[in-house]
Amino acid sequence: MKIKNELISILDSERVLSKENTDKSLFDSYGLDRTKVFEPKASYVVFPIDTAEVAKIVSYAYQNQLKIVPSGGRTGYAGGAVAKDGEMVVSLSKMDKVIDFDPFFGSISVQAGMITKNVHKTVEEKGFYFPVDFAATGSSHIGGNIATNAGGVRVVRYGLIRNWVLGLTVVVGTGEILEFNGNILKNNTGYDLKQLFIGSEGTLGIITEATLKLTTPPKNTSVLLVSVKEFKNILELYKTTHGSSLPLLAFEFFTDFCLEKVKAHLGLNDPFHSKSEYYALLEFEVKEERDEEKLYSILENITERELILDGSLSQNSRQKETFWKYREGISESLSLGHTVHKNDISIPLREMEFFIQKMKELIEQKYQGYEIALFGHIGDGNLHINIVKPQNQGDNVFFDTCKQMDPLMFELIRSHKGSISAEHGIGLLKKDFLGYSRSGLEIDYMRDIKNVFDPGKILNPGKIL
Repeated sequence: MKIKNELISILDSERVLSKENTDKSLFDSYGLDRTKVFEPKASYVVFPIDTAEVAKIVSYAYQNQLKIVPSGGRTGYAGGAVAKDGEMVVSLSKMDKVIDFDPFFGSISVQAGMITKNVHKTVEEKGFYFPVDFAATGSSHIGGNIATNAGGVRVVRYGLIRNWVLGLTVVVGTGEILEFNGNILKNNTGYDLKQLFIGSEGTLGIITEATLKLTTPPKNTSVLLVSVKEFKNILELYKTTHGSSLPLLAFEFFTDFCLEKVKAHLGLNDPFHSKSEYYALLEFEVKEERDEEKLYSILENITERELILDGSLSQNSRQKETFWKYREGISESLSLGHTVHKNDISIPLREMEFFIQKMKELIEQKYQGYEIALFGHIGDGNLHINIVKPQNQGDNVFFDTCKQMDPLMFELIRSHKGSISAEHGIGLLKKDFLGYSRSGLEIDYMRDIKNVFDPGKILNPGKIL
């Protein structure tokens, strides 16, 4: 009760939740992300409205050795936003305001709790474009995107969110505030410390504000949806289109298993008359009439070379939206009615065909009856491997089996010089396996960095390290 009263003195009673005065399902929801293997056990949930309040909360927690889990939209799949050991959840959901907009520099400063889709809308109304986009933009927070170095569907053209962060305001584990200037592009004055917090999953500090670089929006886009017989043809298709003179904004792929789930969930029709094992979605920027000619030339080229079995080019915005649903509806369709073990990994493109072949053989040999929902961002080598639980198997047996499977999968990833996490981070789920992608010396240095910014080890404990 003492802790609660002291938190209320920092904030107010409406912005401090405890288990005793809150609906259990609501309270528990703040202690979980989309990971389903942990039970939430938060002690309190607090809702600051600005950086100063976050600093007061963290300072109090540091002085009293209270553990903290920063919370955004909770859309991750690695357990990075899970409070399972009585931690206090610091939710940034009320920190959702625009702080500044600079039309000359082409930047916007926002609080970290702003929903990513709202960032998109705000800048588009001003004639600009923020290019980091993915299926969870309607619920994820920009601070969480930065804390996990989010990628998304347009990495092939625009890169990771790291490329679009000009400045940050961060509260470190002592309650001190660091401000990394985002008002200038050139600033060669020593170490760029803000980069340490991008992708750190809230273990070094709580990101409270961000200044984002903006660009001009694509004038017009066309989406090409194709069916492909073999995975090697997808790689050849990427090599052909990525090297063309027409800007490629996105290159996604998914299997027929994924397509069937999306069709059933969203009530969509078959995009083609006959089935195929693989499908690919390509989005191009089409600025002028001659770009349309280039696009038709590309379609003719890949058809003549038999890289695709069938293809359909979007004719209007509604059809573009429908085509994207086949890809962006996958995660949601798998989550509803299925228990799924997810692995978000990256593999060098030249290794990907062989990796997928060996990965399928591994599962078929050792884990018969398990189905794979495979999809991802070909442009950046990011694969989403979803193992779907058989209906006749219990959840506990399934997750235990997947836990035994993971080291074999990660060893295979390491042998192909890949990473065990491409987008969602390490969190709780993969911390024991960090050595498959990082050397012992690297991990030691990471611990040293953690000790500098979080000497009390109160920030997102148990995550990454």
